[in-house]
Amino acid sequence: MDQSAADELYEAFAVLAGSDPDHCSYPEGYVKRQAVFACHTCVQEGMEPAGVCLACVNSCHDGHRISELYTKRSFRCDCGNEKFPGFSCRLHANKDGRNVKNSYNHNYSGRYCSCDRPYPDTDDQVNDEMVQCVVCEDWFHEKHLQAPPLCCDSLTEMVCVGCMKRVPFLWTYAAHFSVSAVNSAVSSRETTAASVCCQQEAAAASADAGVCAASPLCSGSGVCVFTKLKDTETHTDQHGSVFWPYDWRSKLCTCTDCKRMYVASGVQFLLDESDTVLAYEDRAKTEALRSGGGVLSCLNTLTHQQQLDTLYRLNEMKQELCEFLQQCSEQSQQLTPEGLQEFLEGLRDRKRRRLD
Repeated sequence: MDQSAADELYEAFAVLAGSDPDHCSYPEGYVKRQAVFACHTCVQEGMEPAGVCLACVNSCHDGHRISELYTKRSFRCDCGNEKFPGFSCRLHANKDGRNVKNSYNHNYSGRYCSCDRPYPDTDDQVNDEMVQCVVCEDWFHEKHLQAPPLCCDSLTEMVCVGCMKRVPFLWTYAAHFSVSAVNSAVSSRETTAASVCCQQEAAAASADAGVCAASPLCSGSGVCVFTKLKDTETHTDQHGSVFWPYDWRSKLCTCTDCKRMYVASGVQFLLDESDTVLAYEDRAKTEALRSGGGVLSCLNTLTHQQQLDTLYRLNEMKQELCEFLQQCSEQSQQLTPEGLQEFLEGLRDRKRRRLD
């Protein structure tokens, strides 16, 4: 595989992520949701965290040590600002010193989860999947969620235990609409992995509570859905991360008082159903297929976790290929089929050692 082929595959993932691989996103301001990366070559341990857009990863940080953070909401590209001393963005040089509305967590330092470990973690022999919290957008190992594993394919969102504690009114909604064991109506039955992961039971819980499924309509009639749910709430175990069905945001109350509560808690984005990663990916896939993205037709068959793993490995392969080509150039070596074959065999050997 040559450089252009690697770039072609990488750009296919760029389209999948709904991000422009050629133009810096900085002029667009704080983008509602975009793919974000951290460059550990430019921003090293102890420095202020920073993130860059996909186009800048391709053009400005090619060959650097990169962490792929998947998507972040309301983020503006930092490439070349004052967090990158002596470094200028090649795609958009005139940038403010810093983007004051950006928020950062330990993901930008290459660490994830409550265990504060890197991903992939070479010291962890357990191949544990990671799930992203829709509130703080950190990634968590399943074993650290403090919640039983769920198997329902329609589950698209998770709120970690830390965010549940920080936004405690979500426990009331969880008692009626979640598909975790915290849902009292589900817990009263057999709380097995099979029963917990059934979305229909969560819908039944809301019906038992006497609340219509379309809560915004209730809010429009002057009834506070949150108050009504709280009045019918029984004792629940408020611990662990919470999993939600795909339509749970539509059940949040939209009365004036509740909207103020969302803003005060910094979670007003929960009212925006287009904020979800699923909605973002669907828009990207639709646009890619409209443009004739044949490669993406295959990538659509991958699970979210497989997409993350493949993107990481692809970026790793691209970096190694760039180093190989650079070495050939510096040593004035002619690139031969035999030399390329030896390089590819080395990649396969390293992959086998990782799997072993």
